[in-house]
Amino acid sequence: MKFTFVNEVEKDFALPENKAAMENALKKVKSQEGIRCPLIINGKEIFTDDVITSINPSKKAEVIGYAAKGTTEHANQAVESAVKAFETWKYTSVEQRVSYVQKIIKLFQERRMEINAWMIEESGKNWGEADGEVCEAIDFLNADIKSILELDKGLDVLQSSDEKRVCKYIPIGAGVAVTPWNFPFSLMVGMVGGAIITGNTITMKPASDTPIVAYQFMRILQDSGLPNGVVNFLPGSGSVLGEALVKHPKTRFIDFTGSKEVGLHINQMAAEMSEGQIWIKRVIAEMGGKNGIIVDDSADLDQAAEGIVNSAFSFQGQKCSACSRAIVLDKVYDKLVQKLVEKTSELQQGPGCENMPMGPVISQKAYNGIVKYIEIGKKEGKLVCGGTYDDREGFYIQPTIIKDIKPTDRIAQEEIFGPVLAVIKVSNYEEAMQVANGTMYGLTGAVYSKNKEHLEEAAEKFDVGNLYFNRKCTAAVVQQNPFGGFNMSGTDAKTGTKDYLQNFMQLKSVTEFIG
Repeated sequence: MKFTFVNEVEKDFALPENKAAMENALKKVKSQEGIRCPLIINGKEIFTDDVITSINPSKKAEVIGYAAKGTTEHANQAVESAVKAFETWKYTSVEQRVSYVQKIIKLFQERRMEINAWMIEESGKNWGEADGEVCEAIDFLNADIKSILELDKGLDVLQSSDEKRVCKYIPIGAGVAVTPWNFPFSLMVGMVGGAIITGNTITMKPASDTPIVAYQFMRILQDSGLPNGVVNFLPGSGSVLGEALVKHPKTRFIDFTGSKEVGLHINQMAAEMSEGQIWIKRVIAEMGGKNGIIVDDSADLDQAAEGIVNSAFSFQGQKCSACSRAIVLDKVYDKLVQKLVEKTSELQQGPGCENMPMGPVISQKAYNGIVKYIEIGKKEGKLVCGGTYDDREGFYIQPTIIKDIKPTDRIAQEEIFGPVLAVIKVSNYEEAMQVANGTMYGLTGAVYSKNKEHLEEAAEKFDVGNLYFNRKCTAAVVQQNPFGGFNMSGTDAKTGTKDYLQNFMQLKSVTEFIG
């Protein structure tokens, strides 16, 4: 089977036909708000009295929908369903699995605007952020097809005249996907897609802030004809369901994206052997960052300011790859801060449906946490932009810049996950590199410089999984910028690659004596 990978192209909403299509999709989704979404276990819909109420963060009085809330009993049922489905799914050919994935991609393309609209309403994304996410989801699945066709060839081993030797990749079992709210569609698709294309089965526990978007994905999986039980859909409390799913003795792997604290807790639980367990559980974890962008005295300051502002404030800074620290050499410090303030002050804010550059943060909990850090930052440094917030209608926080922050200050060390940028002055490039590496994280980073030696040094010493020169530190593209971080940023899974798929597989060596 031949396959050529090509990245999906984002829609240009300046074109009248795309704008009209998006507006129509938003109207359609508005008419469906208040939808009730069931659990889906082994293809069976299960409605519960206890529900998750999903609201529009742009207009918190609006209810997007109600998702059934799973229990520990449901978690056990979902794992058992996935285990049973695995017994047949693992024997499906790669060609069959690829065929299912291609059907899913086709449904994504057909329902693209509607998927966008659900994300815009439930997560507060603007149109471009939402459509970029659907493109990424399609890219993940197409990359999985490319990778599995290569992995299906097996591992090259030495042969001899008296033995026939094969070393092949095989699936490992039934797993769990604990998915995030900030990329509620693409990362969920990437996690689930990686599992099923490699012949595994999975239970999907979506974030409680975005269960309705997750349900749209589950509906597409069902409409593709995917066999019952291969994917099970289980919204609910992370502390209840997450623990039950991770600790279940028949859970083979856990794929997680979220906070460091939760990721470490999952890793700890997975390491403890449960009664009846016969394997070491695998954990694939992406846990966030405290990403820095270095600007030296040779940099194009306009280019640097543009990249920092985009990296820090796109989707309200709610990306694990977002820039939260600008590390600037003293010779250009004041000029760059001025440019950062000027560019940030131009950003307009409003509901996702109105396609503003900035929208709301995801929830009251997130809002409260970010506000706390803004007030801490005002004491640690000097507020030069933003710093105001209002949650009367939605969860709105102005993009905030605080300068004269010390590398050891809390807002320079702790993940805020919101539109807050700490600006740190350094006296030389060596100090800049020390500050950049001076956190427990290692996800993304960037350097703005025309100095070739500085860039070469950063390539060797800037300890992050995704490093960029003279461009922003967000917007990794599948098959172009394989994504995953070091240290407390996770297990460096490098999504969209063969390396990622191998997390769901193991090698089996078969040798036959032929005389």
